This record gives sequence, structure tokens and C-alpha cells, in this order.
Amino acid sequence: MESLRTLLDRALHPGQGFAERAREAPELAEAVRAMVLLRSPVSFIGLVLGYVGFGALYTQIATPGSSFWSRLPAELLDRIDPAELQAGLARLPALPSLHAALPALVLLAPVMVLSLWMHDVAFDHMALWMLGGLKTGRGVRATCVADAEALKVGVLGAALGLLSELPVVGWVLGLLLFPVGIWFWVLRGHALAAWHGCPVWKGVVATLLHVLLATVMVVALIGMCVAMVFIAL
Repeated sequence: MESLRTLLDRALHPGQGFAERAREAPELAEAVRAMVLLRSPVSFIGLVLGYVGFGALYTQIATPGSSFWSRLPAELLDRIDPAELQAGLARLPALPSLHAALPALVLLAPVMVLSLWMHDVAFDHMALWMLGGLKTGRGVRATCVADAEALKVGVLGAALGLLSELPVVGWVLGLLLFPVGIWFWVLRGHALAAWHGCPVWKGVVATLLHVLLATVMVVALIGMCVAMVFIAL
């Protein structure tokens, strides 16, 4: 397992760092295993913070007269029958306690890491193909290793990103850390360039095209769902 100092040096000097790592030719299994081991604890902490935040919001929604309901526009509240609202909220199931949810969150953490990796591989490889950045003999396996290595380095940014989950000041820290998040996204472009032997600009643009492709697919999916609702009506 590489040290955090090595990962930090690669994050600060991605061109040289990923080129040297690509020359070492790590095995796919080795890269994925290291990625999962490094990112799963950060993913777990994020899941715990998210569950606690969601639990607090859920409790407010399920409690008539809470601050959640007091912040809603008076015009909307006037249209709701208080008796029906209270009866409906009373039927909401209670969330499992954090202690009870911990085993599921432990299992979910590596699944989320692997899901993120597979998502990146699919869209990055497609985007790099569209840009003509794929070379003969360097197929999807190279993209798999590159994205695993990039996500391994990206654990530093993911750990910093946990600060945005803090109450009250989290949104301020999130804004301050936004450039850091962008930089760690660009790192993936350097990794793609190193493993596929293409210009760095193609690797970086591939990650931007990734965003565009994913956005188009999400918008298309939402549009199809809305169209199906109107057709059903």
C-alpha cells in the first residue's frame, strides 16, 4: 500500500506522478483493492454523516409544528387540513437508529466506492473514445486501472470533502473546497492520459465530456419519466 505522502505528491504533481505509476504497470486487481481499502473508510464516514443529517430532517418532517413546517409558506399550510396532516405524519415509520443501521452502512461503503469507479470507467472510456484518445492494445482495462489509481489519489479530496457535512459551517467550507474538488476531478484526466498514452488535454477533456454525457442521460431519463406520466394521464 502506498503512503499518504506518495499520494499527496501525486496529487500535487499529477503529470509526473501518474506517468511514473503507469510505468510500474500495476495489476488491475491490485489497483482496485487499494482503491477500495483507502476510500471505503471515507465513504463510511460520509454515509454516517448523511444518515444522521437525513434522520434529523426526517424527524422534523414527522413532527407537526416543527421548524420544518414553520418555514413553509403560510399559503401552502392554509391548504392542508391539520387533522389530516397529523394523522398522515403519525403513520410514517420510524427510522432505524444509527446503531442499528451501522452494519448496513459498513457493507454499503465499499459498494458505493465500486459503483463510483464503474460509473467513471464507463463514461471516461466512452468520452476518450469519442475524442480519439484510445490506442490499439490499450482498451477498457487501461481505463479501469487509470480510474482506480485516480480515485485512490482522490481519497485526499474526498476526506477534505467531509468538512462540508459539518453543521452550520459546512456549506461555507464546501464553497471554499470547491476548487479542490475540481482539481481532483482533473487528476483523473492526467491518469487517463498516462495509461492510454494520449495527450493530457484529451484526458482532461474526456472527464469534462463525461459530465456532459451523464447530464444528457439524466435529463433524457427525467424527460422520459415526465412524458410517461403525461401519457398515462
